[in-house]
Amino acid sequence: MNKTNNTHIIRLLVVEDNATLVLAGLRNFFRPDRDLIQVSESVSCVEETLNIADNFIFDVILLDLMMPDHSPGENLAFLKTHFPGKPVVVYTSIDSDIWRKRMFNLGVHGYVHKNDGRDVLKRAIMDAFEGRVTLQVTDNENQQELTTNIPVKGDPCLTLVEKELLSMLADGLRYKQIGMALNMNDVIIESTVKRLRKKFGTNSTTQLIHILTKQGLL
Repeated sequence: MNKTNNTHIIRLLVVEDNATLVLAGLRNFFRPDRDLIQVSESVSCVEETLNIADNFIFDVILLDLMMPDHSPGENLAFLKTHFPGKPVVVYTSIDSDIWRKRMFNLGVHGYVHKNDGRDVLKRAIMDAFEGRVTLQVTDNENQQELTTNIPVKGDPCLTLVEKELLSMLADGLRYKQIGMALNMNDVIIESTVKRLRKKFGTNSTTQLIHILTKQGLL
């Protein structure tokens, strides 16, 4: 790690398949002299981290949740195997209680949505560097909701799993990615979507998502 006037500069390794856009935003967010955070390097897949391991020193890994070729759990396991002790903060456009819980259980130090803003991300990075986990964890009652197929509180129309599935479809995720998140295969996902289309009287998934969004259910 660098030192400026005896102050630690936290160096970030960004693992992100859309690196150009994300790096531009992060470097606009953080300046080493002001924020004590330096966006130093990026790779487009976890395997590329091995190419810089010998000549690049970093303190915190910023990991995109959904990347090609591997599941989020596989990517995290790879990083934890090759860089034990290096904290990982997930930085994602997916706002999902299911993913928050799963990634927390797998050992990430933070889960930040890309719309949360600079201050939230900065706090998560600094906390991770200091060994603190800054992830909102539900109580035991709500944790049960994350793993069972019961209706969302205040919404008798959709279960939490159905809501997560449709929200991921609305975000543009593919069935494979959704299946990894919800432990479903393509057949179950397709049958669930068809059942919901029939339930809400729509002819397409796009129309279904539009109606549910308009009703405030997504």
